[in-house]
Amino acid sequence: MFSPSLALTVLHSRGRRLAKLIDGDNNISSYDDARTFDMTERTFADLDDLHVLLCELSERRDCCAVRGGIADPARTRAVRRLLHADGDAAPTLVDAPRAWLALDIDGLSVPDYIDRHSIFQCAVTAINALPPAFRGAGFVAMATGSHGVKPGAHLRLWCVLARAIDGADASRWIAAIRKTLAALDPASARPAQIIYAAAPVFESADDPIKTRIELLRGGPVPVPEPAELAPPAPPPPRPLPRIDDRHRRYAAAACRRAAEKIALAPEGSRHAEIVAEARSLFRLARRGVLAETEIHDLITGAAHLAGKADAAEIKNALHWAASHAGGGGAQ
Repeated sequence: MFSPSLALTVLHSRGRRLAKLIDGDNNISSYDDARTFDMTERTFADLDDLHVLLCELSERRDCCAVRGGIADPARTRAVRRLLHADGDAAPTLVDAPRAWLALDIDGLSVPDYIDRHSIFQCAVTAINALPPAFRGAGFVAMATGSHGVKPGAHLRLWCVLARAIDGADASRWIAAIRKTLAALDPASARPAQIIYAAAPVFESADDPIKTRIELLRGGPVPVPEPAELAPPAPPPPRPLPRIDDRHRRYAAAACRRAAEKIALAPEGSRHAEIVAEARSLFRLARRGVLAETEIHDLITGAAHLAGKADAAEIKNALHWAASHAGGGGAQ
């Protein structure tokens, strides 16, 4: 029985080239810009089955894959690649737990005695550069479009995991591995990140890599314990500074200046003035010098004096200013 964690989402972009194009001088043209895709979830039983699927995708120059799962099976045709809503467009992908990982090795230096046309030899070199947990595991090693054209090894190592993890855990795991293997690109762990699988197109020469996919048999990769992959605890909040009369005088002066600048702002610049002054005052609120209710009342009153009567517009401006206030405080 197929497990939903052993699945990848295949994206098909009609009429778009999702493979690199390489001319006779080894100049590389990147992938076509694809905005919409048809989505299909493909399951596999084990590493051998994944190898078959990736061999199939290597011949499909209009297809690629993502780690995320399909958000709505009823919306899979001509859709955008969205993990979050974008305006009226609903998400099309979710961060589904997956029991596989695609490790992007981008420009790993290899010894001179390694035949860079041998994906097997290059893959073994890359695997030996990974942490010990990956030794003895099974991989499907694929040459990416830059391998054999750019210096170093450019591979994608697909492996089956001992347990499923979501994209956030996978990203933190890869970030830890990158401390010892800087050539590891972390992007493929993101749920909506495109993972290209098609072999490149050579315009005026034969592909120098005769076998672009190799199966290296072995077991699943053990995954660190959940506690090891958990996000770090947020730092404790910094204590607010002691507020004295000097801070209060500064805040009162800042309020007067903000009210005057908004009330006297010329037509056409009132909205920008409201946002700028509110943002400055909210920085004081972050330091405990002002109350946010005071800021709302002051800005709303000054905006009305300036001729801004749209309550919704003022409310939205205040919300934006508060969420983008950042740090700062009294001088």
